[in-house]
Amino acid sequence: MSVNVGVFVEISGLRDDREQVGMTALLTEVVRAEGMEYEVFVSMWGEGSDLAVRADSGEHKVIFSGFFRWQPAFEERLTARATQLVPHARVRFGWEYEDEF
Repeated sequence: MSVNVGVFVEISGLRDDREQVGMTALLTEVVRAEGMEYEVFVSMWGEGSDLAVRADSGEHKVIFSGFFRWQPAFEERLTARATQLVPHARVRFGWEYEDEF
């Protein structure tokens, strides 16, 4: 069974450009590896020492097959990779289900 889901991932708490560029590369790699590169866009946010990176599908939904099996493993893998690179990074996920409208 497939489900349409809005995707939002934010990695925040980044302190400098080097951390932000590294997290941008990580999120871009993950989005591509998961086959979402045409539906989810990665962008950088913030200024100074309060920087973040976001992956967002915007108003569009991504079609997932087996989402409820995939989601927890994806969150765990991405959080582990991000905090391995930047231990003080905070990773937040948002999932918007089509039937919530």
